[in-house]
Amino acid sequence: MEWNEQFDVVVVGSGAGGIVAAITAANKGLKTLLIEKGTSWGGSSALSGGGLWIPNNHVSKKAGLQDSEEEALLYMDTVITHDGPGATRERKIAYVQNGHKMVQYLEDLGMKWVAGSLYPDYYPEQPGGKIGRSIEGAIFDAKKIGALERTLRAGEIDPPIPLYSGKVASLPKAFTNAKDFGTVIGMFATGFKHKLKGERAISIGAGLVAGLLKIALEQGVKLRLATPLKDLIFEDNQVVGVEIEHNEETSYIQAKAVILASGGFERNPELRKKYHNIGTDWTSASPDNTGDILLIAQKYGFDTDLLDDAWWGPATLDHNGARKFLVYERSMPHSIIVDQTGQRYFNESQSYTDAGHAILERQQETGKAIPSWLIMESRHRNKYIFGDMLPRMTPKEAIEKGYIKKAETIEELAKICGIELEGLQLTIARFNDFVDRGIDEEFGRGNSAYDNYYGDPNYKNPNLGKLEKPPYYAVKIFPGDLGTKGGIVTNEHGQALKNGQLVEGLYATGNCSASVMGRVYAGPGSTLGPTTVFGYISANHIHNYLAVPQAALVKK
Repeated sequence: MEWNEQFDVVVVGSGAGGIVAAITAANKGLKTLLIEKGTSWGGSSALSGGGLWIPNNHVSKKAGLQDSEEEALLYMDTVITHDGPGATRERKIAYVQNGHKMVQYLEDLGMKWVAGSLYPDYYPEQPGGKIGRSIEGAIFDAKKIGALERTLRAGEIDPPIPLYSGKVASLPKAFTNAKDFGTVIGMFATGFKHKLKGERAISIGAGLVAGLLKIALEQGVKLRLATPLKDLIFEDNQVVGVEIEHNEETSYIQAKAVILASGGFERNPELRKKYHNIGTDWTSASPDNTGDILLIAQKYGFDTDLLDDAWWGPATLDHNGARKFLVYERSMPHSIIVDQTGQRYFNESQSYTDAGHAILERQQETGKAIPSWLIMESRHRNKYIFGDMLPRMTPKEAIEKGYIKKAETIEELAKICGIELEGLQLTIARFNDFVDRGIDEEFGRGNSAYDNYYGDPNYKNPNLGKLEKPPYYAVKIFPGDLGTKGGIVTNEHGQALKNGQLVEGLYATGNCSASVMGRVYAGPGSTLGPTTVFGYISANHIHNYLAVPQAALVKK
């Protein structure tokens, strides 16, 4: 083979997991190249909330959380019931044992972390569940990464101020109580302070990516944009390099190890239809995630798992075609989600992945759940932020173009939405009765601390409020996602498997691999947590593998 370049490690994908893998490899003395298919840095990580779910980390402990590896494993064993090869106990143990080490490691290299002390696990009442395991990067001055600032991935709607995902719950109810109002005012004050300093302050996913990129530059990682992976190169079942494309030219790079850290197949219509029976219209993931790695994996027969699943969640398409992944909007009082028969069929305030699963299962059962409808009463629109719409400020354009349906009666709303009237009337009557009692006897909405996190503390049940005062509003609900969660099966070291055996020199992390979380979302940051931790694990394993004489190495 005639090689154009040689590296110790090639990392594919510039999301958080890929950057952490590259940082770790370079810091261990390995010559490292990070390639990114797109023309901007960060992948879906840059579009995310930026949180990492890392049990037993020192940042959360300093903020007052009492946690342990044993409690974390108990929790994961309880809520992650998928018994596939992506979510083995060995991988869970590796995740819990290495996560807090990674956090400290990156902090020692200059990363600044902030604890999400009030953010609950998504099943906090389960054994080992906690409140406050999530962390995120501190607000970051994008000017610190120089020219790379111009090529950071931006979302369809960027936050107007730098903020922390662990405080986002205050936004929708900022105009309902002094505590949340004060938190939001503090956000604006922080943003103003950064402006006075002449900084370009960014946060959440983009801030995390930028902070990690700064460290990658300092560690000497070679970075290349617009450089898609075209193929892997093997000798005797061992990866020895990659074929890449850049400026319409093909290059062959020799490598001792390759870490695949790309996205999934969210934007590939054929793969979405095959595995999920839906299209690509509702995903919030990076437009560059077209399943390239999955197609390579299938070409070589690598083991895969969880291809039928994703990081689901209720989503809408607004009047401008922008995707909105609904988190807090569906949790506030004076709202319900119904299918086309007018019936509720899940707890609207539960974790978004569970809610997304509920939509898909209902569609399979009845054929009348896509779209479903989020119905809001006047008090919902008068009190709470919806997406980027302030209370009492519903743009006429959103109504005129049909994104938001508005009616003075339930009868009229049902008609313009195509919802069965009798079913909707019965559902609302039953729901209003639950509100009087303060208990959702049908789906348990408001029974969990996670539900309440996004609720309104002024109510008996923070998630329940009647639907009785017009006007009424409704938006279509689709099964959106933050990314697919199935792909290459890896072991506890992040090594790719084929027929249960190692593919020497090949590692995978992130949404191109099968998630350690199985079919659930354990807590805030359950996508970025695993991708970064297994990126860290993979790079360390490569370093140890290369550092030990091959004859003395016991391969697992």
